[in-house]
Amino acid sequence: MAVAPSSKPKVVIDTNVWISGLIFGGVPAKVIELFVNGEVVLITSEENMSELRRKVHQRFPLFAPELPILEASIKDQAIIVKLGTYKVDISRDVDDNKFIETALTGGAKYIISGDKDLLVLETYENIEVLKPADFLKLFR
Repeated sequence: MAVAPSSKPKVVIDTNVWISGLIFGGVPAKVIELFVNGEVVLITSEENMSELRRKVHQRFPLFAPELPILEASIKDQAIIVKLGTYKVDISRDVDDNKFIETALTGGAKYIISGDKDLLVLETYENIEVLKPADFLKLFR
């Protein structure tokens, strides 16, 4: 587990951004590059990683062989938190609450997502929920 310098923003990346970036590229891929290049500190949880695995296997099985490489990178560079400290019931989609709980547990400042159920929140407990393009504008 990497130790985060305080000057780098701590972020939670939603599953839809991972999948969009890995499979389609574009702006979501640029967000992932920030993590890969060590410009942001990724906060994640086993619950988030499990969802990513499940959705890739269900929707994009041809990309499933790439998952072990991605997971190794995440486990090497990210801060993986154990959920349970916070219980949040704020999102319209209860499955999205885990991203907020991950951000709270890990002290993340941003959740980067394309999910309308999260984006509608805008902020929660000083955590900003931003689209990938909006985060890049803020970051650059």
